[in-house]
Amino acid sequence: MLNFTKVYLVFCLCVFFQANGRAQSLLAKTAAVSKVNRTSLGEGIAQKDPVLLDMVTKAGLMPMLTNSGEYTFFAPSSQALGQHQNDSPEQLRSFLEQHIVKGTLTTEDLRDGADIKSMGGNSLRVCRKKGTLMVSGLRLMKSDQLYMNGVWHQLSGAIPPPTNAL
Repeated sequence: MLNFTKVYLVFCLCVFFQANGRAQSLLAKTAAVSKVNRTSLGEGIAQKDPVLLDMVTKAGLMPMLTNSGEYTFFAPSSQALGQHQNDSPEQLRSFLEQHIVKGTLTTEDLRDGADIKSMGGNSLRVCRKKGTLMVSGLRLMKSDQLYMNGVWHQLSGAIPPPTNAL
């Protein structure tokens, strides 16, 4: 009888510690999600890239990305941003709006062959090639950075402005 009691006690302790570990894991996941949910897309840009932050602010887009609506930001590469650092606020706004889409689109939402409309008015073509996701011919280098009001993806370059058909 004594051995049964010891086995039962060990069993109970194992169950307790396993449950406690799961609870801690669940608590850690909840804390991580809560942190993301309290950060806006604009604040995320501020934490990720000071050059992009400066350009978004100069273009007057920071209030929109911080306070209102849901957006997907296909962030241009650092090299592409460097080519636009001396642009006027209007030029910057036009350039950056080519990279912003209304609504939250994760990589799961970006379907092969889909066309999505940017705020700048051009159509962005989604393409999947050999496991690589591309938007308007540019590779997604980093993706699915989720924020309270949107998602951020890093591109390998910059989306070209729309071509005007004659």
